[in-house]
Amino acid sequence: MGTRLGRWHISLALVFVILGFLLATAFNTQRLIGERSRPRKQNLIDFIKTRRNERTNLGKELVERRTELEHQGSRITGSQDVVTAYGEKLEGLRKRSGLTSVKGPGLEVVLRDAPRVPTGADPGNFLIHDYDLQIIVNALWRGGAEAIAINGERLAAGTGIRSAGSAILINSKPQGEPYRIKAIGGTKALAAMLKIDNDARLLVSGYSQKYGLVVKVMTKKVLKLPPYYGSTKLTSLKEE
Repeated sequence: MGTRLGRWHISLALVFVILGFLLATAFNTQRLIGERSRPRKQNLIDFIKTRRNERTNLGKELVERRTELEHQGSRITGSQDVVTAYGEKLEGLRKRSGLTSVKGPGLEVVLRDAPRVPTGADPGNFLIHDYDLQIIVNALWRGGAEAIAINGERLAAGTGIRSAGSAILINSKPQGEPYRIKAIGGTKALAAMLKIDNDARLLVSGYSQKYGLVVKVMTKKVLKLPPYYGSTKLTSLKEE
């Protein structure tokens, strides 16, 4: 009995010791909170002021960035205009180089051999030769032709018109009569050049009547020319 009572007193003492420690800790904590409440409040005020200043500064920076963005947008728009202008210029060069299909008003010149060759006459005088096509093409270029095609072969910087036996090669492809030369450009200027150019006039008006060559010049409201399909590779040309 005495032993049990002693144990109970010891346990009760331990409880009071622990309770006293907890009360002391709680008191000290409350005291510390009370002591630190003012600094903490001041810190919070300072924190809010700092954030307000940061927000104000960010607002100013945002306005500056928006203004800069508007300026950049104007620059980009200007650059796009330049790019568009260069793109249009490039497209014009592609058309002039024959790399795109084109259409427009112009002339169509049709050349054919004479239907018959008199006995004993030189048959060469009654045939259309490569230089005959060259004469007409050169006159049309001088007349302001913007694009030319012969039998569907677009003429470009690398185009050759030459004879190979009884055939005429255009872009290295053999062609036979009738030879249809289509030229897009001012119809009046083109037709006038065929009369002004001595060689062209001799072929159209002189040889056609003398040797029976068939030469027809027709005005067309709309001509459609295909692109140049030949090689554009330059092997000898170098920048100086």
